[in-house]
Amino acid sequence: MAMLTSVASAKTGATAAKENASVKTTTQRLANNTLRVIEESKETDGKFVRCNFKVKFYSCDGAYLGSYTYSSYESNCGNFFAAMHDWVNG
Repeated sequence: MAMLTSVASAKTGATAAKENASVKTTTQRLANNTLRVIEESKETDGKFVRCNFKVKFYSCDGAYLGSYTYSSYESNCGNFFAAMHDWVNG
């Protein structure tokens, strides 16, 4: 419950997960009161950029239901993240 409380109160923000990565987390409450946490991360390793998009789902009573992660090597993570948001919000 403490984890859910901290997640539920989270707003969009960026933190550095490691030296070569940036992470942005967004929390949304859906119409059926389930919680969805979306995490976008961008990892760079030399000339390669890996875009990661992770969605975590929680039930209305706070139980963790599961997560899905999608990754792609892109020159522009913004386009990948926008497409993934469109898909998730379908």
